[in-house]
Amino acid sequence: MADNKKLLHNFFNFVKSKRVENFSKEEVKLINMIVKNIDSISVVGTAAGKRGKLLNALMLKEWVDLSEELSVDVNQNDQEDFPIDRLYSIDIDHFRGFSSPFNFKFEKPYTLIYGTNGSGKTSFCEALEYSMLGYINEAESKRIPVIKYVTNIVTGKAAVPILRAIDKEGKEVVVNPSPNKFHFSFIERNRIDGFARISANTPSDQGKLLSTLFGLEEFNSFVSEFTDNIEKYVDVEGLQSKILSSKNSELEKYKHAIDSAEQGKKELTDRKKSLAVANNFEMTFDEIDTYLHGSAESPGRLKEIDVDIQNLSTSQYDTHSLALLTIRTDNILSQIENYRVLKIELDLSKDNVNYRKLYSAVKELKYNSNDKCPACLTPLDAVVINPFENAKKSLVELEKLATLEQKIESIVELIVDDTKEIIKDVRIKNKFAKELGATFELVISPELGEITKHSINEFLEKIVLFVADIKRNTESLTFLDNILNRKNEEFEKSTEFKKKLSLEREEFQKISTLVKDIRSKETVFNETILGAQTKISEFTLENQSLLQEVDKEKKQITVNIQFVNVYKSLIGKLKAHVKELPGKLISDMNDLVRDFYNEINKHDFEYERLSKIELPSKSQDIIKAYFKDNPSKPVDALHVLSEGHVRCLGLAILLAKIVKDNIGIIIFDDVVNAIDDDHRGGIRELLLGNNKLNKRQIILTSHAEEFIKDLENQVEKRKYEDYIKRITFLPPEERNINVDLLTSSNYLSLAQSALDKSQKRECLRNCRSALENINSTFWKRLARTYNTSITVQIRQPKGMPDSMTTVTGLSQFLKKTVKDSKYDKVVEIYDYLKGLEATHNSVWNYLNKGTHEEEGLPEFDLLIVRELYSKLELLDSEAKAV
Repeated sequence: MADNKKLLHNFFNFVKSKRVENFSKEEVKLINMIVKNIDSISVVGTAAGKRGKLLNALMLKEWVDLSEELSVDVNQNDQEDFPIDRLYSIDIDHFRGFSSPFNFKFEKPYTLIYGTNGSGKTSFCEALEYSMLGYINEAESKRIPVIKYVTNIVTGKAAVPILRAIDKEGKEVVVNPSPNKFHFSFIERNRIDGFARISANTPSDQGKLLSTLFGLEEFNSFVSEFTDNIEKYVDVEGLQSKILSSKNSELEKYKHAIDSAEQGKKELTDRKKSLAVANNFEMTFDEIDTYLHGSAESPGRLKEIDVDIQNLSTSQYDTHSLALLTIRTDNILSQIENYRVLKIELDLSKDNVNYRKLYSAVKELKYNSNDKCPACLTPLDAVVINPFENAKKSLVELEKLATLEQKIESIVELIVDDTKEIIKDVRIKNKFAKELGATFELVISPELGEITKHSINEFLEKIVLFVADIKRNTESLTFLDNILNRKNEEFEKSTEFKKKLSLEREEFQKISTLVKDIRSKETVFNETILGAQTKISEFTLENQSLLQEVDKEKKQITVNIQFVNVYKSLIGKLKAHVKELPGKLISDMNDLVRDFYNEINKHDFEYERLSKIELPSKSQDIIKAYFKDNPSKPVDALHVLSEGHVRCLGLAILLAKIVKDNIGIIIFDDVVNAIDDDHRGGIRELLLGNNKLNKRQIILTSHAEEFIKDLENQVEKRKYEDYIKRITFLPPEERNINVDLLTSSNYLSLAQSALDKSQKRECLRNCRSALENINSTFWKRLARTYNTSITVQIRQPKGMPDSMTTVTGLSQFLKKTVKDSKYDKVVEIYDYLKGLEATHNSVWNYLNKGTHEEEGLPEFDLLIVRELYSKLELLDSEAKAV
């Protein structure tokens, strides 16, 4: 049997809700697989695909052997009526905190259990939970095996509690665990906390809140962890089939490659024909290829063109002709002669002066001093003889000399330039003569290379000698000149022929590129066809074993595909069930929830109470609230209500579920501490006064001492002994639970107990507390019908009113305002109490304000104390019956 019984129970409820006959045989197999392995399945989720992988492994291992008949009976009908009348007792030993045996009896309608944290209340509630449900929710949520969870740490033992009940026929029976029967008997604090604290921004979130409230969050989580993509983890194609398919696709690629290559070759044939036509070749493509690129016997036209181009003359001899050289040599000799003549003429001058510069200086002087004598600076109109006019004749002569000098400079420049050009030309001719093997070389004096116009006189004779040497070699120069001219003519012809060959090569090169491209592609196509044909011929032989494995694999793939389809069908139903479940659980509960909510909030403002509430019937709906101040306007309850009011709504829903399903036992596990102080009064009155709840057996645990005390005093004394069972869990002693089964917080019960022991002062102390409680309860109940404004005396800020002033105020209000005969007995008792001030002042004072411990206090009359107690017991009955 699974450890996770709660989860299994909820899963069974899903199967039951659909009925077994509505599942296919394959779905039943999957149900059986989940039931068998629910513990291992529940601990893994969608992270890293763990659950999907686990389900695949379980399927491979178990699917063939799984039964098509459901392994557990979920069709048996639970009794529609609550199966027992009430719980009777529970024996607990070696269970959680209980290390010794305890017997708890539930002989009264209300069992109120108080204890501080750690005193054993939780162990007690979990004993009830385990006895009634067969599991402990806390243990399952923490994934702790229940036997380990319940083992007492002191004794190291674990024992199953024995829970007895009274059945519908009045017989004592042992309670057998039944989650469907008893699940909603438990109202737990943590569920109300979860309902209030989890944010709900969408209808889907509100559905999750309701699931939390009903204790279904673990089941919801379990269901949500079933992946929607199970085919990611279950092989529905087959590994070997995939390999074969991949290989078959490769085979198809080879066939396609052959087809493509054949088509490519066909296109190449068309290109071959087009190439011959387009280029005016009266040859086949192969002949064109041989013509251009050659063969073993022939180098090919392109090769021939390259050879021809390489053999063409590539030298050009750029030099001046002999005629030009002769002109230059004759010209230079003529210039030298002119230079010598002019030089002699210039040298005949009186002194060696630069006449041109002197002439220019005199002209400049006249320009700058044309109104003064340049020698004495006397104004020209004051001198006897004008110095410029006087020098005019001499200046004319001076100008001639300057012109002569300038002419000589020009001749020198020509001589120098022509000499350099002749030297350059001769050097080139010497170079070419050497290259061509001619026995000719003109010697150039090294000094001639340094000639300048300033050193002309030093070089004149060398120039003349150099020119003479040139003229002596005229015959050799003529021979060289003829050779160079012939070579240049050959170069020009070669250049023209090279252009022609280059154009031919360029055209043939284009054709060659096309031919080579066709040949290259043709080779690729042929190789592709050959390679593909080889692969095709080898395929069957290579894959013979693979084909056999594929045949074997097909059977498992059929099972896998079936599993995937069944999984999607069943898990789809399961997730739909979870989505719809909250709506089904709360159907037809709107009025009950509204009434319980308003009763819990009875002390709030009128506008905070509900006119109507609509619980969601579909997963996409929200909880709609209609408040009394605007009953036609719906609002999203979980968005509008405060956290405190949401907690009250959660409690109201759980109580409504109990009433709707006619559940006879309610176990409150510390629920009061989930509700704020402002609404605890409403809960007290609801539990004791609501006619839909007060006929049910209620077991309530709490560590709120004041709530337990107030709840006990909510019941009139005459009914208290028959209605209320009080159990107090005391602080544990050395890890041993310590229980007081005789405790009471009912003031009149405590007063009677003191009176029985003749403890008059203790009796009066509890009578005073009882009177305060009766006054408070009675005042609140009157306020439901009347505007109960009365005057009371308070002795200090924030203090409580004096008891007797409250008695007086309520008595006067009943006499003057209410005037109802049903309150006559209450008025009579109030008048008795007021009269004590005159007849028994010490008793009156004690009731009114109490007394401190001090010496010398008067003794109380036992008969008066007994009479007072009897009056208060009657007042308690009358006031709380309103």
